[in-house]
Amino acid sequence: MPMVTADTDLPKLLDTPAKQVKWAKKLVAEHLKSAAKRIDKPPMQGMFSRTLFVTLADGREVVVQFRTEPLDINAFKIAKAALGSFVPDAEALGNEELESARAWAYSLTLMPGKMWLRGVAGKGAEGRIAVNKSLGRVFSKGFLADNSCEAVETKLRPHLDAILASPLEDILPYKATVESFAKRLDEFSQLPLWVAHYDLNDVNVLIDEKCEVTALIDWELSTPLPFGAGFGRIHTIAGEYTGGEFWMPDEFEVAERGFWTELFDGMPEHIRTMLEKRIDLVQDVVILATLLSCFFFEDGKVGVGQVTLKALPKFMTYRIPFVRGQEQPYRE
Repeated sequence: MPMVTADTDLPKLLDTPAKQVKWAKKLVAEHLKSAAKRIDKPPMQGMFSRTLFVTLADGREVVVQFRTEPLDINAFKIAKAALGSFVPDAEALGNEELESARAWAYSLTLMPGKMWLRGVAGKGAEGRIAVNKSLGRVFSKGFLADNSCEAVETKLRPHLDAILASPLEDILPYKATVESFAKRLDEFSQLPLWVAHYDLNDVNVLIDEKCEVTALIDWELSTPLPFGAGFGRIHTIAGEYTGGEFWMPDEFEVAERGFWTELFDGMPEHIRTMLEKRIDLVQDVVILATLLSCFFFEDGKVGVGQVTLKALPKFMTYRIPFVRGQEQPYRE
């Protein structure tokens, strides 16, 4: 996906803030049937769009995004069908002039809350624990009725094949593990299909003053996956990277156990019972997800997250609470 880190990364008819405001007013009037009463800049721009916050005359608050590649609105619809109000509505603001210039516009619900990154400031350990537990409750609603076979064949298998075919030397210490996972994909497809967020981090999670999750944003690269394959970021949900190093705060295990407990307690009972019988399979899929998060696959190429790579030997020893019991999350 092409990066948009400056106004000038957009086509000429959108390459200044004034032009973006003009187009936003035009598009919301045409598609949302209400005039723009107020337009503000967001507290932080994303890496793949230019964004405006728009208050409409009818009282609605929306986000207008300008992109240089079409957005997969279906990803939002699938997530919203499962998670409900935690996911914004997304709508294309189609315009032939924009699209002929290779630009696309979208409207999304302006979601309540602050970015976790900022909203947790001053809340200390209790804030991190509360966010983790709340995330577990949100994702406990992520069960989807379809089976996981298609997700395995269209998402996991191509990703693993690309890693195995990659000449990157960083992959070599993990190649045997990747090969073993590739041989077990049929097993992984037995796990239920679950909503998964491609980039679950402290920017895309919004929270309220009590550190309860109010919204999950930026679903465009996300797709449902077998249960566990969306939780490879558990390390940096309960912990974080500081100065290029993985850091486990004192409250890490309380937060991490809280996430998994709320996730399992909140899901349908028959699904929980089935997963408990296959808990070792869930464990393996979480480790697979950790590997895939490090050796990411975008635009047909495998890349390496260098900060994650430094922590990967530790991450590979991780065991979820239902497997390790009262032992530590990571083996020494």
